[in-house]
Amino acid sequence: MGLLTRFRARKPYAALLVAMAAMFGLAACGGTTAASASVPGVTSNTITIGAVLDTTGPIKVICAPILAGDQLYFNKINAAGGINGRQVKLVPVSDGGDATKTKDAVRQLFEQDNAFALFQVCGSGNANVAESYTNPKGIPLVDPIGGGAKYTDAQGKALPWVWMTQPNYGDEGHVIGNYVTQNLHAKTVGLLYENDVLGLQQKTTLGEELQKYGGQLVASVGYSATQTDFTAAVQTLKATHPDMIVLNGLPGPTAGFVTTATGQGYHPTMGYLANYPMADNSWAKVLGAAGEGIYVSGYTSVTSPLVKQYLQDTTSDPVFSAYKFYGYINAKIFTDALNKAGKNLTRDSLRNALDHGFNNYDTGFGPSLTWTPEKHGGLSDFMFSQIKNGQLVQVSDFIKASAVWP
Repeated sequence: MGLLTRFRARKPYAALLVAMAAMFGLAACGGTTAASASVPGVTSNTITIGAVLDTTGPIKVICAPILAGDQLYFNKINAAGGINGRQVKLVPVSDGGDATKTKDAVRQLFEQDNAFALFQVCGSGNANVAESYTNPKGIPLVDPIGGGAKYTDAQGKALPWVWMTQPNYGDEGHVIGNYVTQNLHAKTVGLLYENDVLGLQQKTTLGEELQKYGGQLVASVGYSATQTDFTAAVQTLKATHPDMIVLNGLPGPTAGFVTTATGQGYHPTMGYLANYPMADNSWAKVLGAAGEGIYVSGYTSVTSPLVKQYLQDTTSDPVFSAYKFYGYINAKIFTDALNKAGKNLTRDSLRNALDHGFNNYDTGFGPSLTWTPEKHGGLSDFMFSQIKNGQLVQVSDFIKASAVWP
């Protein structure tokens, strides 16, 4: 066999050796690995995370400080070296609090910004719009912000790519009904509720719980999220003479109702109890003197070790923000999930970590969290605070929803 013939015979092997050398050379130079190259939003040194948080519209009072808390914690993690050597790049997009614009915001994150996962969508209805895009595509959605967000299908089976952290409003309705009858000893209750996914579920469960303990929901008035005139709502609830009025919804409308009632000289005999979106001192500040004595549902202890860590990281903040703390604690939960997913990060490895790495997980702020492949719901423990001298002060221990219903 001549030299030219032998070269031609060996040419495929020579090409293979050249390709192998190039591949090993790329790895040695720290280039993107084959594994990370195939995973959207993941490179050898970054993880791109998307978020849809209203910073311009009606719920920016909640969403903007949540985003600040997210960024605070992720910046802290990045400064310490990131997650398995990768820096977290958070890409927030605002939908203006308008659920009709949420899908376009989500599309931007995954079709233009090439995000790995969706961390937080602010608003129950907005989160449900986002889920209709991400879940069929196998994109993780962690921490949809809103107690009415979907995490199960019509048959009650866990949506495979959605994980809640916060409680749902149905569980909260049961605990509120228990607390107002058993602890505050109210017999008749009125309800102001946001007339959508945020309020309708809680209206049902509150009524169930009141009936269980001998109470009665004597009147309920729904309102739209953009409503500003509550004159008629006050008169309707006042006419039924409730011992207490439960306020469901968002800070702006509920504050509008209380200030309208106060202006009319009306105050329920035993006052008000608000659900957890109002669990922030900024709401108390808006209410001023009209807010004194109002009870507020919540699910984070302000005396936990994690709160102390948060306070150290926010010494320049003029006041404690429960919304900003929410972002901080949920960024911690998500960071822990990314760590549990391992260095060879994929959407499947994150799903596995979320489904199997959070059994009685210590959140650091009070209640524990458990996710399994069959259970993607959030926390179900609640505690109550009361506005005293313009500040929320904890006045109860945690109450588990499973302990009061059925």
